[in-house]
Amino acid sequence: MEYTVRNKRLDEESFLKMRGPVLKLWPTGAEVDLDEAVAYQRALPESKNWHKLARKLAREGRTAIFPRAGTGMLEDQISLSRKLEASGVPFIPVTTDSYTRQLEFEKVDGLLAEMRRTGRNLLNGFPLINYGVRSTRKLVESVSVGAFNPRLSLKSYKIATEISFAAGMTAIAACPFISWAAYEKDATLEHSMATNQYVHRLIGYYADRGITISTDNHGWILTGMQPMTVNLATTIADAVMVAEQGGKSITSVVHLMGNMAQDLAWMRVTPRLMREYLDRLGYADVEIAGVFAQHTPLFPMPQGMGGAFAFPNYTAVVAALGNAEAVSVRTIDEALGIPSEESHALSYESTNWLLNVIRGQKIRLEMKEVDAEAAIAEAEIRALVDKILETGDGDVIVGCLRCVEEGFLDSTFSPNRQVRDQVMGVKDSRGAIRWKEFGNLPLPAEVKEFHREKVAEREKAEGRVMDYDAVVQDFWAFSKGRLVGKPE
Repeated sequence: MEYTVRNKRLDEESFLKMRGPVLKLWPTGAEVDLDEAVAYQRALPESKNWHKLARKLAREGRTAIFPRAGTGMLEDQISLSRKLEASGVPFIPVTTDSYTRQLEFEKVDGLLAEMRRTGRNLLNGFPLINYGVRSTRKLVESVSVGAFNPRLSLKSYKIATEISFAAGMTAIAACPFISWAAYEKDATLEHSMATNQYVHRLIGYYADRGITISTDNHGWILTGMQPMTVNLATTIADAVMVAEQGGKSITSVVHLMGNMAQDLAWMRVTPRLMREYLDRLGYADVEIAGVFAQHTPLFPMPQGMGGAFAFPNYTAVVAALGNAEAVSVRTIDEALGIPSEESHALSYESTNWLLNVIRGQKIRLEMKEVDAEAAIAEAEIRALVDKILETGDGDVIVGCLRCVEEGFLDSTFSPNRQVRDQVMGVKDSRGAIRWKEFGNLPLPAEVKEFHREKVAEREKAEGRVMDYDAVVQDFWAFSKGRLVGKPE
């Protein structure tokens, strides 16, 4: 199959022409003036720049929190952001609402009017496109220390990032795999690649004028139980795509799955390999802002208050031991709906206590288990990234597209029709996630044998086959305070 998207930098004239239809999607697009936006970004203090904050944390040996949060009214979002700042959170999230993600701007306008009239909260996030540049700048200017980063959707990426950057936000999760694999049913990966390439080129436009906007690279977000190596390989591909369009700052995101040795190994290996491939492919001037550990969205939240505190606190401990610059955690009432300001503050007070105490001790873990997991992870990630480059003749976009077609990149239970869904994972006796079904993944024979042995060890120990029921039990295990699933 021939593809129209290539990993080649868009020339500036062509890119600027592409922007016209995007900014006309809603009247607030007319508020975006790139020259004025560059000047506004240049005037922002370092305390509002994502990249500079992350590098400062790295120098000081600290781990900060990057949560998820968003509310419908500007006044409430400002109040929440100030609460987060007061709670010691320097990375301020702006999660957009579901209607904004579907470009239903007229409906959002109607709901905002009703919210002002009734005082009821009818939106599950911040409708930044309806608010536009001028109003969103009030949000950015509402805190002294805080780098803003919106959470968007594939449909809203282009216009939302135009408004976000013009309003003073300095980071974005602009990864072609993130929405496509986890949230989209019919969208094609090529369409997602083209959409994200636009955003990457916009970041490059700002970079050409001295403004550093970072991308937190999430890669292929998983929707089932499997090792994170497909995800981590695609974060490296993401980084190469951003770099080609002129971006200068990458944040390496590592999703934690519950086994400490495995999670620490992924945090150790991924940024090193990302640096290696960026340098090898000619992007030595691109910086890795830091490593952000992600409180995985995969597992269900614990239902009891003890577990609700334990889950984010455990994640914070692993992030601190892994020397991450930041960690994303959920609030204690995440399972109930939209968290309150008070629950945000209480959740982050708890996790910050652990982060400050553990990072302050400057612990350097030397564990043979971490070394063993790191060796397996590196072998898998290298095999996958090299296959992307080989299949695409050096072009990571073409390589990713072809690898998805052939099943060289695959995941479990993806909602997207393009994904083969021929792989499966299950936990071993220690709670590390292993490949049960390899599909067409191009993994070395010795790596496959390692996974088979680990699965066989658990089957022998428990006297049962690791079948679909075991996979489902493992999915629920961590939220119940268990390393592995057990029959009820």
